[in-house]
Order: sequence, then structure tokens, then C-alpha cells
Amino acid sequence: MVAAIAVGIGGVAAAQSGELQGGGLTQGGASSGAGAATINLGMPGEPSSMGAPHAIADERVFDFGTVIGGKPVTHVFKIRNDGSAPLVIGAVITSCGCTAAKPTKSTIGPGETSEIATSLDTTSEHGPTTRTITVATNDPKAQSIVLTLKGDIRQPVDAEPAEVAFGVVKHGTEAVRQVTIIPLVHDPDFKVESASNENRDIKVALAPRPQGEQGAILTVTLLKTMPAGGFADMVKVTTSREPINVSVFGEVQGDLALKPVQVSFGVVERRQPAQQYARLVNTGPRPIKVISVASTNRNVAATVQPITPGKEYKITLQLQPNSPDGALRGMLVIKTDDPNQPTINLPFYGIIGSFKG
Repeated sequence: MVAAIAVGIGGVAAAQSGELQGGGLTQGGASSGAGAATINLGMPGEPSSMGAPHAIADERVFDFGTVIGGKPVTHVFKIRNDGSAPLVIGAVITSCGCTAAKPTKSTIGPGETSEIATSLDTTSEHGPTTRTITVATNDPKAQSIVLTLKGDIRQPVDAEPAEVAFGVVKHGTEAVRQVTIIPLVHDPDFKVESASNENRDIKVALAPRPQGEQGAILTVTLLKTMPAGGFADMVKVTTSREPINVSVFGEVQGDLALKPVQVSFGVVERRQPAQQYARLVNTGPRPIKVISVASTNRNVAATVQPITPGKEYKITLQLQPNSPDGALRGMLVIKTDDPNQPTINLPFYGIIGSFKG
């Protein structure tokens, strides 16, 4: 979970002049990524013709290790001027999630030091965390200095594992996973009170931990009634301290399977037809029928032909001639008489003729 801010030194944009004055602070206003705008920070002074400032931050990264969320992480960074002219701190900008106090000195004489106190709010953070503080200076060789707070934040109540991944489960099979709910802060009165979820094909239950240990064992059961396809759920666990959510996900594989699971036409010459094929395979004991097949894209038609009636079918996808240039995307919607998989979708894609994004 990394947040970064792009910073440059120059004139202050009019819209920002009220916020980014020398020694000021802006928090959480810039976003990271390739599209992030550069923020120009106005400097109240330029290097003297008699010499130049030289900004030194002996500690640019503070690793606070592993902490329990709820209490702020604080640290004081120091910036020293090893140059021969005054060093000016123009603005201090933080990435979201932390705050920085005004520097103790905005103008630092040669040999002097300024302190910047920082604080990271850990209330809503979880897991490995990195936050940055960008300091603008008039040092021509260090116009911005990036200071970093990093560490691992764990909430007072933890779930191990943090999520339940069932993977791929055969339809009609029951599967069970367990999660341990534990307090990370000593509390003799800690209790796990309840667990609830919304998916009726997933059952949750709580039981005490062995040997009287604090916390509880959360059992998550995937029932045989879960229909084929992907599924997701959220288990909400309430405790005498903080609540905690455990995500649940996976896929139920039915008797019917498409091979391949999606079809690529590749690059097709302009105005030319093209064909691709797929198979629908039934691995179950009961024969099935394909009732219909329809395409969501009018430029692609489909037909179904039995290879072994009730067990295997050949699906032909036909790209019509004179289809328009560009990206081709769509889906075949296959209807069957299987009660567990009445509808199966087969995505297809490709490029026709010349395509420039």
C-alpha cells in the first residue's frame, strides 16, 4: 500500500498559492501514478551568489516495524544545512494517511538543523504501509527531499488467514475452511461475539479455541447446493473490541466445461470471414442437450453440432465477411437442459483489419 507524490520546485500556481507557501503544509491532495500532476512549490529565496545551501537528511527512511493499529506512529526527521548559504524550506507535502508539523525552522543557516515532526494515523491502515513526506528546498542539487515512514500495521483483532480461498471445487462437493480469530492486544475480557454472512450456500459457525486460548475458530462451509460458477461472500465477525471482515471466494466447477474457455480470432484481414471452434464437454453421468446458442455480437454467428450426443458438442463460431474494422468482442450464450448449468457463456475477441487502439 504505497502512496507517492510528484513534486517540483518553481513558481506557485495561482490555485495553489494559498496552500503552498514557505514552511506550509498540504496533506493528501495529490494522487500517485502515471497521470499525477507535478506540483510546483514556490521558494521564498534563491541560492546566494556568495555560496550555495546543501541540504542533508541523515535519515530519509524510518521503519517503525510492526505496530498495532489505533495509536499514531510518530517520528522526527532532521534536515541539516551543510552549505555556505541559507537553506530555505519552501513547503512540506505528505501523502495521504500522515501529517507533518511545520518545520521548526524555515530558514536554516549554515551548520544549523531544522526538525520536521511526523505522525501516521494507523486507525484504518492494515498490512505493509508506506507513506512519504516531500520537502521542497532551495538547494539546487536537492530541490525536493523525500522522507519515508514504513512498516506493518496490524489491527487489534486479526484473522489468520485473512481471507478464505476455496479454489476450484467440483459441483455437489462440500468443502470446509477454518480461520482463527485472535486479539493482538492483551485483553482478559476479549470475546468473539458473532459471525454472519449473506450467501445462503455458505455456512459459518464459531467455536472456542483449544486449551482456553483467547479468540475463536471460524468454520466456513461451502455447501453442496452452491451452483456452478464463481462465488464470493463476506463474513462479518463482531468482537468485544474491533469487528473484522473475512472475504470468501472460489469457483464451483460443474459437469459441463468449455474447451477453450474463451475464443480468439486473432487478427483477421479486412472484409474476410474467419472460423474458430470450441467444444462443450459433459463429464457428468446424465446426458444433456444444448437447447440454443446465441451471439451478443451480430458479426459472429454460431452453430452447435453433436460429436457424441449428450456428452460432447462442437461449437463453430463464424465471423461474417465485411465485418467492420476494429476490436471484435462478444459472447456466446449457450442454453442447456442441465439444471445446474442452464446457461454457459463463451467469450470471444479479435482484431479485424487495421486497428489503432
